[in-house]
Amino acid sequence: MLKILYREAYQTSYRALGGSMVKGDFQLRLLFLCASHTLLHVYTNLPLALLPILINEYDLSILIASIIVSIPRAFSLVFSVPSGLLADRLGHTKLISFSLFLEVFAASLILLFPSVETIVLCFSLTALASTFYHPPALSATSNISPSDFLSRGLGFHGASGTFGISLGPITLGLVLNWLEWRYVYLIWIAPIFVVAVTALFVNVDEPLHGGHDERKGKSLTTPLKDVLSVTFLSFILLMLFRSAAGGTISTYLTTFLTESKGLDASLASIIFGLSPLIGLTSVIVGGYAGDKLGWKRSFTLIISTVTIALFCMFVSTSTIQTVLFYLVYGFFNIMTMPITTSLVAKIIPQKSRGTAYSLQFIPMSIVGIVMPIILGILINLLEIWIIFPIAITFYIIVLAISQILKMQ
Repeated sequence: MLKILYREAYQTSYRALGGSMVKGDFQLRLLFLCASHTLLHVYTNLPLALLPILINEYDLSILIASIIVSIPRAFSLVFSVPSGLLADRLGHTKLISFSLFLEVFAASLILLFPSVETIVLCFSLTALASTFYHPPALSATSNISPSDFLSRGLGFHGASGTFGISLGPITLGLVLNWLEWRYVYLIWIAPIFVVAVTALFVNVDEPLHGGHDERKGKSLTTPLKDVLSVTFLSFILLMLFRSAAGGTISTYLTTFLTESKGLDASLASIIFGLSPLIGLTSVIVGGYAGDKLGWKRSFTLIISTVTIALFCMFVSTSTIQTVLFYLVYGFFNIMTMPITTSLVAKIIPQKSRGTAYSLQFIPMSIVGIVMPIILGILINLLEIWIIFPIAITFYIIVLAISQILKMQ
């Protein structure tokens, strides 16, 4: 199915960009950006999937484990704005390559020195790699995509990322049947290294649909002036609550499945990875919905469905029902990704999109730092079921904010 969708993207870009040599450039660049996004994210959800394993192996409390999960997000927060400014100033290709080499370095460390301190460091380095990758990669994808294909173009890029997110926990679930958990990092080192080297030879800095390089002669403060608008800051508020809602579930899902539902850690990890794997399709559907229905109508329908699915998951009495509603929740939740990323491209001028995309991830970093600690305290005081009413409340707030925003 992805092959068919990719062929459509290729044909659409060919018509929109006028054919000639541009068609081959678009195909090559989109393929590279999708491959790099997949491999960047194979380590992304491993800290969350590993949470119950690390708790048992190192005799950690829920609160200490929550702090370990929070620390990498602090690294992301500190470097969020600098990564966007560098992407706008220096170009996209160099930062994409750097981020992938950083992933290789982090995976090598965790293989050689699997102590708690090194694990925290490696989790932080992989989070930092993601922080440096997304502003240039999202800017490049939006720059090479025709205006009438923007949501779908970003949908292809997003789908490749969700595929990578799913590969990590699924690979972990398989590895645990034969080897220690840390060998899951070994499996992906070689492919990531190959794409990191390839990034040095693929130019994604120039837009394919005309124009010139607007980075030349531009000061580092120019992008910040472009993005500090009421509309964009309102969008950031929306992303803050959306990240809080999604992070509340994703951080403790494997712990919930192992402690409350009695599942084995390897099976819980595979289930955790199935949601983004299904999201490989849903992110494309979300792109179509955003292009055809408009952002507000599609976003409202999707978040409403997400909230209902999460409530059903909360009240489910059997493990099978819980897993099924989790997959429904994950499918629709991931559908919002191309809609929100395309909104940034519509609001912000091309020359400042790297900065804007880096600011888009600040709410995720803030939530990733604060929420696990707060939730860890609440789980210790109550039980792990508390994550569901908290997440549902956040999604209701997201719905309310989306109705107030005035964006075309």
